[in-house]
Amino acid sequence: MTTCSADIEVGAASVSMSEMERRPLTDEKGNRSCRARYIAPAAITVLLLGLCIGVGVVFSLVKPASRSTQTLALEHPYPGMLVATPVETRVEVPTLQEYEDAMEKLDLGAVMADITDLLTSSKDWWPADFGNYGPFFVRLAWHCSGTFRKTDGAGGCAGGRQRFEPEASWEDNTNLDKARALLAPIKAKYGIGLSWGDLFVLAGTTALRSMGTPLKQFCLGRIDDPDGSKSLPLSPSAIQKEVAPCAGSANGLCQDHPNETNLASTTLGLIYVNPEGARGIPEPANSVDEIRITFKKMGHDDRATVALIGGGHAFGKAHGACALPDAAGLPPKKAYPSSPLQCPWSGRCGTGKGNDTYTSGLEGAWTSTPTQWSNEFFKYLIEKEWEKHIGPGGHYQWRMKDSPQDPRMRFTTDMALLYDMSYKAIVEEFASNLTALDEAFDFAWATLTENGKGWSSKHKCYTLSPPDKNRMLNSDGPEP
Repeated sequence: MTTCSADIEVGAASVSMSEMERRPLTDEKGNRSCRARYIAPAAITVLLLGLCIGVGVVFSLVKPASRSTQTLALEHPYPGMLVATPVETRVEVPTLQEYEDAMEKLDLGAVMADITDLLTSSKDWWPADFGNYGPFFVRLAWHCSGTFRKTDGAGGCAGGRQRFEPEASWEDNTNLDKARALLAPIKAKYGIGLSWGDLFVLAGTTALRSMGTPLKQFCLGRIDDPDGSKSLPLSPSAIQKEVAPCAGSANGLCQDHPNETNLASTTLGLIYVNPEGARGIPEPANSVDEIRITFKKMGHDDRATVALIGGGHAFGKAHGACALPDAAGLPPKKAYPSSPLQCPWSGRCGTGKGNDTYTSGLEGAWTSTPTQWSNEFFKYLIEKEWEKHIGPGGHYQWRMKDSPQDPRMRFTTDMALLYDMSYKAIVEEFASNLTALDEAFDFAWATLTENGKGWSSKHKCYTLSPPDKNRMLNSDGPEP
């Protein structure tokens, strides 16, 4: 193991890099190994487009690497949109040396403090659920990192490629353009020393810690890519068909023959599995094998799988405000070429934001405290009887049979954890032992976010002090 030491401050909480790295990173095939002892981030040239505020604002884009400077007129822009989800297919990035030199000077504590301030600074153009962007940023980090598959080492958050096609337009990444846009001012403030990939994961990690999750490590050093080409093997494309074909009779059944493909997801365009059930059929038992195959290909065993699913669902809510066709709006790949140019994912349910948000089409929170770490997800999963029904978004989801008006819900894939002996035993353990969940989720989150290629040889890992519960961000959730 490599040894290093450093101290930074995050508000009143101390953050230090340990004398001994608690966990190593993984190599490009997903094998765990120590790489280096110094910070080595990645970066991207900051596109100072200013903040879009209002209708018909005109923007002059920084000259990208692929085409000349152009001017765009937007009908309904939101701040940071063109920085966080560029119209251009390729942007300029700093040299590796420029990036590493800037990363050496990055004040990680200051970045974390700015993210913490942002969490409860809800914006009218995209209001925070329960007054807290924490769960939104957790989803951002999760979906950026969860593309990794150990079968061929593709994917992972290094590269920051979620800003580009094809990832920007994946169904599973609906509305994450707003999460990236919320972070754009922080990216601009810290410049090339803070890569987009590091910022996405740091936002999720900081959010989790602010909500009481005892995460102990964060690593810097993800090198940003100038485009999304390295994600083509993950998505519907000619390259994907060659290197990771759907090994089933239809999309949604891509893991019918898992040993015949590098692909990890069951459905092209989704990160993991269909939350409504295999092929949208709400039969929990049918999702068990899909969950195990997908998460194993991502590098997780049963314990980490259950910790990530239930621990992640301690927070936030799903969004399915209405059952209109194409309720989420247009993905970037369709919104940007339209005339006039439109904002991506402009939802069609009411205002398209806040309580009118449409993302997955399923609706509701998993717990009564969606901005606080707990094991309530597991307790209610085993203690309550659940029944399936069609939610307001027109999709199957599950509610408590004895309290059908209770806003808490479960996905079919959540219910699947009760239909396998190994998974159920872990659910029962986490329901009765929060410390066991703490430790399992901490390790699983580090594995999830640190997997993949694209790291600088001078990356640096910090050991973080326990979250200060006196400074946790609390907001009221839905009433039971």
